[in-house]
Amino acid sequence: MSPRNARHGILRAVLLGTAALAVLALGALAIYLLLYVPLVKMPAELAANTAEAFREIFNLTPRVMIEETVVIEQTSPILELAVSSRTVWVDYSWSHTWLGSTKRLQLRGSFTAKAGFDLQRPFTVRIQRDPLEVRAEMPPAELLSLEMDSYTVVRDESGWWNRLSDADRQEAVRALQRLAREKALTSGLLEEAEASATARIRELLERNGAPVTIRQSAGRPGEIGEEIHP
Repeated sequence: MSPRNARHGILRAVLLGTAALAVLALGALAIYLLLYVPLVKMPAELAANTAEAFREIFNLTPRVMIEETVVIEQTSPILELAVSSRTVWVDYSWSHTWLGSTKRLQLRGSFTAKAGFDLQRPFTVRIQRDPLEVRAEMPPAELLSLEMDSYTVVRDESGWWNRLSDADRQEAVRALQRLAREKALTSGLLEEAEASATARIRELLERNGAPVTIRQSAGRPGEIGEEIHP
């Protein structure tokens, strides 16, 4: 073989080798872009960002799953989180008649009701790879506390022989507290807490660009869980 032909053979081998390496590089890049990025990298980043969003809102790290694999376990340094509060005013009246003699009590009280979430209950985020989607499950809001700020005795009248007792007055205060709890539970405070938390979660999660569905994992007594759509 002449030196000229040898040089051409070497050059051809180099070109073929370079072309083969380029094809392999392009193939690896295609696999990276088509498979690794959407199926591994993006879900992993989304899981980390989702956990951070929950920490920002609830001071809670939720249980995060990619498909059916748990990648982050739930932890929280606090037991509960109050989201909404409201002042509740309650009036209570009571009377009792015995042998024509009537005793009467009327109280008016002010309470502070706080609603929020028990952070010991499950907060779960599931990330679906294809198509990329986030499904968050959270417990319903609960009435976390109800504190009596003050109460006023509007009416305290004994009958001639049917006298008010300390037990009557103590029971009236307990009845006032029961009425305040019932009023707080039906005032829309719990729904307000859920709506506020859901809006904040959705706002943070949607920054990642993936569709978000938030679902209550369990309803309050007598209710079932429901999905909260955009």
